[in-house]
Amino acid sequence: MKTQPPLNVPTFSLAERDRRWTIANQIMGEAGLDALIIYGDREGASPAPFCPDTYFTNDRPGSIVLFPRGQEPIAFVIIPTVIGDHIQAGYVKKSGWLKSENIYVGKMGSKVVEVIEDRGMQNCKFGVIGLEAYPPFHFDGSMPYNTWQTLLEELPNATFETVGSRFFELTAAKSDEELAVIKWSASTGEKMCQAMLDAAKPGVRESEIYAAAVKVCAENACFTSEILLGSGPEHVGWGAPAWLYRPEEPRVIQEGDIILAEVFSSFGMLETQHQLAIAVGAVHPDFERAANAARKSYEAGVKALKAGTTFGDIVEAMKAPMHDVKNCWHVHPLIHSICPFGLIGVGDRMLDVPEAKNYGSKVLMIPSMGLETVLKAGMVFAFEPNCAIGKKVVNLGGTVIVGEDGGIELNSISTRLTRAKW
Repeated sequence: MKTQPPLNVPTFSLAERDRRWTIANQIMGEAGLDALIIYGDREGASPAPFCPDTYFTNDRPGSIVLFPRGQEPIAFVIIPTVIGDHIQAGYVKKSGWLKSENIYVGKMGSKVVEVIEDRGMQNCKFGVIGLEAYPPFHFDGSMPYNTWQTLLEELPNATFETVGSRFFELTAAKSDEELAVIKWSASTGEKMCQAMLDAAKPGVRESEIYAAAVKVCAENACFTSEILLGSGPEHVGWGAPAWLYRPEEPRVIQEGDIILAEVFSSFGMLETQHQLAIAVGAVHPDFERAANAARKSYEAGVKALKAGTTFGDIVEAMKAPMHDVKNCWHVHPLIHSICPFGLIGVGDRMLDVPEAKNYGSKVLMIPSMGLETVLKAGMVFAFEPNCAIGKKVVNLGGTVIVGEDGGIELNSISTRLTRAKW
């Protein structure tokens, strides 16, 4: 039987646990709170899961966490199989940070209220993570209406305060252990992009290119919820390939196509993103022009991404090269924070394509958010500068860490227009 060498993946220590739990108590201490209520989106949510629950549990995602001040956190998990996973982890001595007595089955407001009342906390002041906007997927917050209403109605003497913004401020700059995990995820994303580039050639289906990336992701112990992918001699869409959500034939790649992808790689619930563009043979000159502008935008952003700079300054630096391209518009934002989300920078002409006027009374654009935020070393950003000229779109970028003197790049393949070889 073949013996597999160890992957030597980075892991989180108890010191990292204590650092994170100290952050929770800092949030509570600053605001005079008795406890935190932290909502985590369901596991497998894609892309960019909202998972502050795992930040404090280092365990299976998709729980509500109650974190009393000065005590250990309590998790309300969705189904009994999570308990089985916790028991199994104990057998092999790889368990998370929660004690068994602090795990309850029942991810619902009524169960949270029950435990709060059992512990005599019904008159307490709670900080809540999960109600504030989390762009670009949860502009109304992620906590379900029924969960929130149950807390309000069944705890009439309690008070609640949103603390998601403070959570972002204290957790956006990553520790050395977290950066090691980020780098593993980014390294896997780089390998996924290489696999897609190797698979790209005339005659293959989009699904074969997609499968090549998923295989490499799993081989490196990472997770991808989905990959955004589109192809053709023109392509203005941006999302998962249509054959993932409706029954249709995956497109066959042809010479002269551009293949555009956004690759997600996640390890330890820390996600990296990679914006891949592949030219299959000779492509229209407007693709080359768009790629040149996107690359200049990327370079400007990396140069400016230093501690002490405002996020708005980075966005302006990335927009500037686009102003030199006649009729340039954007299919999606240029840059956003990751792990966690919260800061997002958008170009001047989002979805500025004639057909957009046919949709509804007015298309509501994604706004730039957090422009006044001062950057700290160790914050992590997804760079995704994109330029569209008519129906010719190119998207580039990867994951970049804020450094003292400029951005620290974790990727190279996806930061330029690549060329398929066959």
